[in-house]
Amino acid sequence: MRKLERPGLSPDTLALLARRTGEVAAAADPADKVRRLWAQKDNAAFREIRTRLRAMASGRERCMYCEDSAAEDIEHFWPKKDFPLRAFDWLNYLLACSCCNSNYKRQQFPRDASEAPLLIDPTVDEPTEHLALLPITGRFDDLTLKGTESIRVFGLNQRDILVSGRQSAWRGIQRLLRDYDDACTRTDWRMALNIQKDLYQEGFASVFVWFIKIATGPHAAYYVQRRYLDPRCLAVLEKYPDIKGWLLKHGTPSGVDVYT
Repeated sequence: MRKLERPGLSPDTLALLARRTGEVAAAADPADKVRRLWAQKDNAAFREIRTRLRAMASGRERCMYCEDSAAEDIEHFWPKKDFPLRAFDWLNYLLACSCCNSNYKRQQFPRDASEAPLLIDPTVDEPTEHLALLPITGRFDDLTLKGTESIRVFGLNQRDILVSGRQSAWRGIQRLLRDYDDACTRTDWRMALNIQKDLYQEGFASVFVWFIKIATGPHAAYYVQRRYLDPRCLAVLEKYPDIKGWLLKHGTPSGVDVYT
């Protein structure tokens, strides 16, 4: 997971969500009302919502939890079954793959003694404050209880395809950085720009966040010594400091209107 910025919605869509929340609040059986209204979401408002969520997701509409699979579900961070008044809340929507949403999370929603969520919401929380990537193993280490529960509920360390995918992404980032340096040296700016886009569209985009954190941190020499970090990449980061902001630059893809 990586921190995601949530764009706004059009006034018409916000008004529809507010009306539906009002209908749920007034219903004798709010959960049943949510079920019936949710079945009616094939409209312009929810098409806009899907467009906004896809723009937020990493490159190729990756799941906001695992970042591997294509995301197709509008996921309720606070489950709509138990929290019906949040069923039509834009701030409660994420884009998730069916594996994370239906196979792993399901209705799990651990909370602490104050009822605050113990899962990472990538639009609210900074995931690096709760998780640390171990590039040698491709696994996450938990830094907080929220990190512990997120790893458990979403199976972030249980699925081999996710663990090996992060390892592959770590190696792929270094190849792209070397290619970027080569392209810039040749003054092949078109290729350099395409490499930036390729990196943004790779799966496991958050690995790049941890890569920058590790490569510019106090333990970089350890990973260089263990041959998990190419020293040339350290030189590339020093030579082109703007690389550190690539994900921020691509956080809201061009062509997507953001309402204020």
